[in-house]
Parts: sequence; C-alpha cells; structure tokens
Amino acid sequence: MRALLVAFGLALAACSEPAPPVEPAAPAAPEAPSANAATDALLAVLTPVVSAEIGQPIRLEPTNVTIRDDWAYVVGQPQQPDGAAIDWATTALASRYENGVMDTGGATHVLLKQEDSVWRVVTHVIAPTDVAWLAWPAEYGVPPDVLGAPAE
Repeated sequence: MRALLVAFGLALAACSEPAPPVEPAAPAAPEAPSANAATDALLAVLTPVVSAEIGQPIRLEPTNVTIRDDWAYVVGQPQQPDGAAIDWATTALASRYENGVMDTGGATHVLLKQEDSVWRVVTHVIAPTDVAWLAWPAEYGVPPDVLGAPAE
C-alpha cells in the first residue's frame, strides 16, 4: 500500500507544471544612517580625549547632546567599556577623587567645534564641583544656549 502511494505521488508530480523560475532577490536597500549618527561621531572624537585624562579605556554614556551650527556640547557619564561604574580611586584622577575636588558622580562636560567638516574637542571638564562650562561662552565664543545657559 505504501509503495502504491509513493508511485501515485511520483506520477502526480511528473504531470504537474514545473515551478516558475525563482526571481533573484532585490538588492538590499542601503542601510539608513543611525538615528544617533551625529552623537556617535562626537563620541568617536571625544572619548579618546576623556579616556586619556582618566587614564583608562572608557565609554561615555551621553545624557545630553546639543548640536547647533558648528558647536556641540555633550554631557555624559564615563563608564568602563563593559558599562560598569568607574572606580575613581584607580584612575589618573585618584588624587582629585580622594581629596574631594571632583563630583563623585563623574559627569563629564565636553565642548566641540566643527572645522572643515571635522569635529575637535575645544575643552572639557571631568566631574567638576562647580559649573565650569558657564564661562565657556566668554572664553570660546560658543552661544550660551548651546550650553543650556541663559544669554548674557
């Protein structure tokens, strides 16, 4: 009985029309730029600068990014590359940390300027205990609102 069913299935398949040729798949659409491409570009520039000052590899988790014209202001939290908190006592900033002259949260503020389509770090401050960035408009010419500061 089984042999009869197999033979019937083969005969039916032989009488069927051949399957239409398979059309080649359409080429994949180019990947759209990341929604955070601008932030990623800024982080690529500023992370090595901040990492060098801290004295160990870091990643910066941005909490605020403002980009206007040729200026960018990034506020972020330095972390270990795996996302763990930094033990400031083991960094190049250990003395500042131990003497209480840095905010233990570690928030980092970075001012960048774009020149000839290339971002460069103008200045930065890691874990300040004051609002050091409020002087940046006068020092560097950045519009105060880029920093979230009131116009002078």
